[in-house]
Parts: sequence; C-alpha cells; structure tokens
Amino acid sequence: MNIFRIVPKRTDKRKYGDSPYRDVLTILLFVFLLPYVISCLWGHIGEQTEVFRHKDEEETEWLDMRYEVAISGEWGKKRMTMQEYLIRKLRLVMPEEEDGSFYEEEALKAQAVLLRTELWSLFLAKESSAEELLVLQEDALLYPEEENAAWDETPYREAVLETDGIFLSYEGKPVKAAFFPVSNGQTRNAGEALQSDKYPYLKGVECGQDIMAQNYQSQLVLTREEYCKIIENLFAVNAAEEGLWEGLEFIYDSAGYVTEAVLMDCRCSGETFREAFQLNSASFRAEWGEDAVTFQVKGVGHGFGMSQYGADGKAAEGDTFDEILKHYFFQAELLKIE
Repeated sequence: MNIFRIVPKRTDKRKYGDSPYRDVLTILLFVFLLPYVISCLWGHIGEQTEVFRHKDEEETEWLDMRYEVAISGEWGKKRMTMQEYLIRKLRLVMPEEEDGSFYEEEALKAQAVLLRTELWSLFLAKESSAEELLVLQEDALLYPEEENAAWDETPYREAVLETDGIFLSYEGKPVKAAFFPVSNGQTRNAGEALQSDKYPYLKGVECGQDIMAQNYQSQLVLTREEYCKIIENLFAVNAAEEGLWEGLEFIYDSAGYVTEAVLMDCRCSGETFREAFQLNSASFRAEWGEDAVTFQVKGVGHGFGMSQYGADGKAAEGDTFDEILKHYFFQAELLKIE
C-alpha cells in the first residue's frame, strides 16, 4: 500500500487526458524544483537552531535562580542567587591550572552537584522559612572588581547550568558532600574512621590514579626544637621530659590515615594533629632522627568522599558526572531541589 502518493491514482484516462508526455513533464518539473524547495525550507536551519537555542536559554526557569544567599566578608556584603554563588564557589575549589587548562567538564559537573548539595542542606536546616536569606561567611568569594574582571567563568557556568537544581541524596536527604584534592590511593570509610553510622554512603573506594598526581607525595622535616614546641602546645605537656621525643604513637584506619595521635595519656584526632603540623593529609609516617623528625605524607586533604584528582581522571576516561558520584558515594541518588 503506497501511502506517500503525490498525484491521485489514475483510474479514468478520459478525466486526466491521454497524453503520453504528461507524466514525463510532471517528473521533470519535480526534479528541477526540488533543490529550490529544499533550499527554501532548510537553507537557514543552522541560524534558526541558534535562535531557538538562545531563546530556550533565556526562557528557562533555572531552579538555582529561585534561591538567594548573602556573602559576607572583608570586602563587604553581597547578595547573589544560588546560581551565581555556585559558579564562584566552583571556580574557587577547582581553579584554573597555571597553564590555562581546566578540570574535565564532567568532573566540574560532579563538583557543582556536591557544592549545591552542601548549600541545599544549609537551606533545609534554616530554623525558619521567614528568614530573609541564607548568610554565608565566605570572604574568598568577594573580590574587588578589578581583580575579578579577567577570569573566565565559561566552564564553571556551563557545569552549574547543566546540573541545574541537582543535588546528591541518601534516603531522600542531602548527603554530607565531602570532597578533597588527592587521596593516598583510596578514600576513607566514615563508619570506621569516625566511628559513626551517620554517613553510610561514605565508603572506602580505590583511587589508584591519584598516585600520579604531582602533589601525591610530600615531606616535612622539623628540627627537634620546632617539633617539641608544637607538641607542647598540642598536648599540653613538657616535651623536654624523657621519652617524649620518640614517644608518640599513631592509630591508623584501613585506608592508611591517622585517626588518633597518642602521647602518654594524651590523645588528639589525626586531623587535629596534621593541621597542627600543617601536613597535606593525615596519611603520614613519622621518622625520628637524632635532632630532627621527618613526616612522609601521601595525598592532600581529609580523604572522605570525592577525590577531585580522581574525578578528573575518571572524566578523562569517559565517565559522566553521575557515574563519578556513584563511584564515590555508595547508594546515593540524584534528586532535584524543590
């Protein structure tokens, strides 16, 4: 059955005439006019597509535009939409490299989702919906105009717009959106390291590609005097006492991060210890010499959640932002803000 007829079916020759040239002329006319018709219909398809695309972007009701925050800092106070905040914040936590390159697009999207998750959690925690807006103390997001004018926001804006309104959830609630620069080769299990069941989605996962990061390994060497001064302030002890020079013990989790530093009867968390000594991470080993102590450190940051370096590597291999987040956050789901 031919349902694409162009001319009526010829059932009566007397009605349409008996000329043998009628069909030939019709076909020739169709052939010669076809290019013209196509040109008229499709000649400006590219231009029209751009017009429609621009129109759609202008008319889109961005979910991130529905909410506002106030940023307070050294430069004053600035009110902005959630969208603008996320663009600025994304640039701050995933800055452009010195050579002008950026993180992979899907890695930026994954990070944008985590930043939105963090912010949305703060919105939900507000004590009263009658409050004017969320106020955040983030001086780094307020730049003098002359310092802020030159930076390229394109990759950050695209990452925020393409994930508009999306946040990461566990059982319907925003997750603890943890992230850090570089792991020591795997992320940490929050249940083990923090001895808490509040974050069941923060499981330890392998991050083998992180060992290729330029700042994966670092070292800190301190003189005996420098070391003892920090120890005295940290543990409130007299570091000159006998046995305190090499008397420090460390407790590690299964990922190789220090969970506790123990000196005699005094204890502090691994994160507190590494901050006191300004170590890149709590994944370290200490070696005491006669007059100096050396810390061998792996990774950068606390080790919970998403490794930014690892996410960038996964994006370069073809993983999408949702696949990246699924890898780092066990059984978490993507939802839209209200």
